Amino acid sequence: MQSITKIDYRSLFPFSFVFKDQKSPQRELPDHVHDYYELVFVYSGKGTFFIDDVFYDMNPGDVFILPNNTIHRAMPEGTDPVTSSVIFFSPTLLYDVTIDETFSYMSLFDNVKKQRNYQISIDSQHWPLIEAYLLTIQQEVTEPQKGSKHATLLAVHQILLQLSRIRQQDQAPVQPYHYGPSWIKEILSYIETHLAQELNLTDLAKEALVSPAHFSRVFKQTTGMGLTVYLNTKRMVKAKELLMGTDMTIAHIAEQTGYDSLTHFHRIFKKFVGTTPADFRKQSKIYPQWR
Repeated sequence: MQSITKIDYRSLFPFSFVFKDQKSPQRELPDHVHDYYELVFVYSGKGTFFIDDVFYDMNPGDVFILPNNTIHRAMPEGTDPVTSSVIFFSPTLLYDVTIDETFSYMSLFDNVKKQRNYQISIDSQHWPLIEAYLLTIQQEVTEPQKGSKHATLLAVHQILLQLSRIRQQDQAPVQPYHYGPSWIKEILSYIETHLAQELNLTDLAKEALVSPAHFSRVFKQTTGMGLTVYLNTKRMVKAKELLMGTDMTIAHIAEQTGYDSLTHFHRIFKKFVGTTPADFRKQSKIYPQWR
């Protein structure tokens, strides 16, 4: 996969674009969680997309809407690699003046996160329009002219508007794709509801009724993440949400995310987020939209 530089949310144009990149299992990023927002457009190929504890089947015409701080990993099939375009951006770039109270450009991301349904399947009637906007972005990015950044953002806004309309018209929920053994889904749900408790390989394997060695191998094979990395990532996402959205003390947040030691919590937080919990809370007040 094409290398993606971490977007600086303090820059004037926190935006990145990958156009029609082919992803084989060997070239796909192993796992993924970041502060910026992401749109993935599938042109061809097949695979599985793991998003926020749910597995989705990837097919041509699928669009995946990924809010920030959402664990996700694409797993293309080896015999039919996925070709896709991906937009990465900060929501600070979006037009946010309230004209119509029933719509905002961020509402699509808010809704998919609330509903935990991150996939839209675009039919043949709407796909050419979406594809045309993506081509416009590619042209403006690769052959910049006067106002190219503005033209790029106009295309992004048009895409978000069209996706919001398509999502509203299609009321049928997308059925999650069954991937891996049945106990994986149950364990992911168990982890989600027990993050504040001590979780370890032995106890989780017992809960899944499999051996620890089998659990460890299949969990990483299925989700793309080792158990320890997955648990810490889930806990860091929750910790960031609590730091931004509550007045809980950092010690209380550490307890709520399953860390008995405040020192251990600080160390893991800085490793995953790049700053201390206290500094992150301060920065989230300076850049509330981005965080």
